[in-house]
Amino acid sequence: MTTKIVGITGVKGGIGQALALEFARANYQVVGLDLSPEPLAGIEYFQLDVTDDQAAIATYQKIRERFPELSIWVNNAGIAALGPFLEVPAEKFSSVMAVNFNAVVTATRFWLKVFEQTGGTVVNMASAAGLIPNGDMSSYVASKHAVVGFTRAVQMELDFKRSLAATTLVTPGFVQTDIMQVGSEYGLPKELQRFATTPSECAKEIVHGVLKGEREIVPTISGKVMTGLYRFLPFGQALAGQVYRQSRQMKK
Repeated sequence: MTTKIVGITGVKGGIGQALALEFARANYQVVGLDLSPEPLAGIEYFQLDVTDDQAAIATYQKIRERFPELSIWVNNAGIAALGPFLEVPAEKFSSVMAVNFNAVVTATRFWLKVFEQTGGTVVNMASAAGLIPNGDMSSYVASKHAVVGFTRAVQMELDFKRSLAATTLVTPGFVQTDIMQVGSEYGLPKELQRFATTPSECAKEIVHGVLKGEREIVPTISGKVMTGLYRFLPFGQALAGQVYRQSRQMKK
């Protein structure tokens, strides 16, 4: 029986940890990576700063050698720096781009080269914020828009040459993770928290879609509703602006 193996970055919390549990339920061996030196019980764990390209590539090569059957790689690690654009220090903006986008590019390049030979899928975690702009999170929005465009462009190339490798783009809506910073000055208003999905529920939708071979997955009800309204209704962009204004009013 062939061993089924998945690699997941940002595995120590939120959606990443939920994905590890859900893939394990689907009989996958999980290889987890995170910045924390403390391992996550029950999985093969590697400490890694995904923004350190040299260390990242060396770690990916080590994983490749130890787990040649690995066929799914999930770029899940992510951070946010909330606040009005002009109040967010340049270094924080750059850090968000480094983790959320640049590190995704590095990992995608490495694993697609492997999967073009062996077959496999790179799963890139974006966000509904990668499709819909929102104020007070410009670096996060920029990074996730970049992931969306990058992943779609790469998949177009893979489709054209009928590659054994593939990408899957994931764009969740509200999920109960630390990134949302619920109740903080620029985080999700507490009044909207009831619309947020648990990481576990989100992970179930993602794993189900990945194992079915879906190329784009919009988990969570909020993600489906928000992206649907924004894409298909004439007033979608105006609605996004109104939601932002209303959320700011809730915090006053």
